[in-house]
Amino acid sequence: MGKNVGKPPRGSGGRALKVAFAAAEAAPFVKTGGLADVAGSLPRALSALGCDVVVILPLYGSIDRTGLVATDLEFRVNVGTRSYMGEVFKGRLDEKTPVYFIYQGELFARPNPYGDQNGDYPDNDARFIFFSLGVLELLRRLEFKADVIHANDWHLGLLPVFLKNVPKGDFLQGARSVLSLHNLAYQGLFPPESFRLTGLPENLFSADGVEMYGRLAFLKSGILFADMLATVSPSYAKEMLSPELGFGLGDVLKTRKSRLAGILNGIDADEWDPRTDRHLPAVYGAGDLVGKAICRAELLRRAGFERDDGRPVLTVVSRLIEQKGFDMVADAAEEMMRLNLFLVVLGGGQKKYEDFFTGLMAGHPDKVFAHIGYDESLAHLLEAGGDLFLMPSLFEPCGLNQMFSMLYGTPPIVRATGGLKDSVEDWKPSSKKGTGFVFKGRDAASLLSALKRGLRAFEDKNGWLTLVRNGMRKDFSWRVSARLYKELYEKIAAK
Repeated sequence: MGKNVGKPPRGSGGRALKVAFAAAEAAPFVKTGGLADVAGSLPRALSALGCDVVVILPLYGSIDRTGLVATDLEFRVNVGTRSYMGEVFKGRLDEKTPVYFIYQGELFARPNPYGDQNGDYPDNDARFIFFSLGVLELLRRLEFKADVIHANDWHLGLLPVFLKNVPKGDFLQGARSVLSLHNLAYQGLFPPESFRLTGLPENLFSADGVEMYGRLAFLKSGILFADMLATVSPSYAKEMLSPELGFGLGDVLKTRKSRLAGILNGIDADEWDPRTDRHLPAVYGAGDLVGKAICRAELLRRAGFERDDGRPVLTVVSRLIEQKGFDMVADAAEEMMRLNLFLVVLGGGQKKYEDFFTGLMAGHPDKVFAHIGYDESLAHLLEAGGDLFLMPSLFEPCGLNQMFSMLYGTPPIVRATGGLKDSVEDWKPSSKKGTGFVFKGRDAASLLSALKRGLRAFEDKNGWLTLVRNGMRKDFSWRVSARLYKELYEKIAAK
């Protein structure tokens, strides 16, 4: 008989599966994008399923230390010829889920996580090499013998490499690694000289190691060395193998295709629930939509529209960047302005898109309102007070706003890509099935066709009510996705 026959997987037999979750950001402590939502929610959902989870983050200068406690843990990490002292603070995501913050003043005491007005910090290589090595050192100091270390995005791309190269007999030997790929457009590419900072064997700086086109490649390294790869939707797991959406990593990913899992992100159901949302002037549910009408009236008031003639409110909450499909919106704008709708936009990003929306508002103040920047309460109001939500992304690994919109009774208009394709079902008036409006093209005509379908559906009040309730009854909580992650951890921990 084989030596593993009858051997229970780690984490079974009454012992909780031990998971260390490392990320460069996590809500509510620090957030620049969707990674923070995942890192703030998935660990809590895993804890609720009985996993023993610790979260590890950098302690940036921008993080509010209220509620954080200094520990007596400290350690030194060598980054090239420099030795850095790391200090450790402790906080919590919830009662079951501790968060450990690694502080290093020279590297992290800055107002922003990754860069400033001049671009990315030039020492991001050293910063995240230190953090990856610091995660491993902290686990040793905590004596937290992880079954699985779950690293996220390029910032932790070298962690699986470091883990594979721990000395024989090391406390962490045998721990498995999972690397989540949230967006391949961001890869962590650095000059070849940066390799000297890693302390890794020289032979690893090669095409089948950590090098790509002569540079040190954080994300590519993690793809090759992690025991398992995860990404944020089933469709994106397929799309990232293509030349267009692989961003130069498609061929590398194909070699690890059997180790790539696509699991749709969930949402924070405590923060995003129209029945309990503290940001709204009125709460509501699928069985009683009176509160949604109150939110709609408040949104129109905030937007400065003096008269509500019953036309649908189309809302946008987004980073204003090329990826999100706003060139299509610009091309469609002239015809959109002839349609019977209000348009309310919240977001910031590239100046050309900010200028586009402020210019559209200046030209059509009676039907367009744009708030440049981000406002959490206003974002919730746009999800609740809108009638339709526009999200025409060129690519979208997962996306969360389309899920918020459906739960808030605001059917989304989306392109058939990534998580948008996986989460939104196209509305079929004849069968009364569907949760939104899905289009495939990358042009203004395709967007306008879907928008007009949405406007026609809005006129059919009985059908519209069914469409709204279809979306509100979906379960996008982390409960479903967390079970899939736990199964993934158990599978690799048993090997």
